[in-house]
Amino acid sequence: MFATAVPFQPHTSAPGARAGVRVLVVANRASGSAAALAAVDLLRQRLSEQGRRVDELALVAGRVEEMLRAALSGVTYQAIYVAGGDGTVLAVVEALAGRSVPIAIIPCGTMNWTARDLGIPLAPEAAIDALLDAEVRHIDLGRVNGKPFLCACMVGFGSLLARWRERERARGNSPWVLWPKLVWRGLSLIQRYRHLRLRLRTAERHERLRARALVVTANLIDDRPGPVPRRPRLDAGQLGLYAVRDASGVELMRLGMRLMLGTWQQDDALLATSASHAEIGVGRRRAVSVMCDGERVRLRTPLRFTLERATVAVLVPRAGRPTV
Repeated sequence: MFATAVPFQPHTSAPGARAGVRVLVVANRASGSAAALAAVDLLRQRLSEQGRRVDELALVAGRVEEMLRAALSGVTYQAIYVAGGDGTVLAVVEALAGRSVPIAIIPCGTMNWTARDLGIPLAPEAAIDALLDAEVRHIDLGRVNGKPFLCACMVGFGSLLARWRERERARGNSPWVLWPKLVWRGLSLIQRYRHLRLRLRTAERHERLRARALVVTANLIDDRPGPVPRRPRLDAGQLGLYAVRDASGVELMRLGMRLMLGTWQQDDALLATSASHAEIGVGRRRAVSVMCDGERVRLRTPLRFTLERATVAVLVPRAGRPTV
């Protein structure tokens, strides 16, 4: 999964040094369920038992950027533990603004895509246990017009899907229930969503196509069977570009089945390619709404995608440790 790994050493050999280790625990209590509340309490207890000084930050909707900037201003943390989903992790990465502070993800969101691909247990308690015995890895960071993303940027019907996802999440559905529903809901929405006229330009490819949606991922998705897409490498320096063509309802349903079976890359309704950078034009539109790691933002066109190699420090379970 990674080229190199460095053991995480949160203290020096000086007597009493651990008491000076300062870490930040960030919680998005709206990320998925009450799991974030319980995770923060357990995490505080376990970190304190190790003699670490724990600062806490409970994010409030509408003030996330402001609160993170204030918490990180003038303070040096040896690690940041994030109890939340992919959007919360991305917000922390943005607030760090290039500072190499390792981020430990306690999965409490809907998709938890980054945590899955890092091999972090999805149960918060198991994740805490694993990340207290961790090592540091560095993963790539995607950008679209300068806006970062760790997982994926979606162009097309993503804003409709995001609103539906928020309603379902508020009902308390678990990620294992929500993800398959999200796939099928997406396929039903995509049939009604007006197609986009895209101009795709990479170093290897120039193409015009009509598509219902375009997904650009930070590193490539493999085609293993299963309801949740996975990226075997997060530091390979490749963007994955996946466009759902302007296909019929039957073709889209077939694509949905192949998504579940892991044979989707063979489907004619999908364009799948890769690049180190890409430029996407969207018809005559001057701006479009995109969804980066589940968060909606409006950007000017053309959309310019790049990938920064091994720029985000993360904590992952130590090699050889079993995960669940």
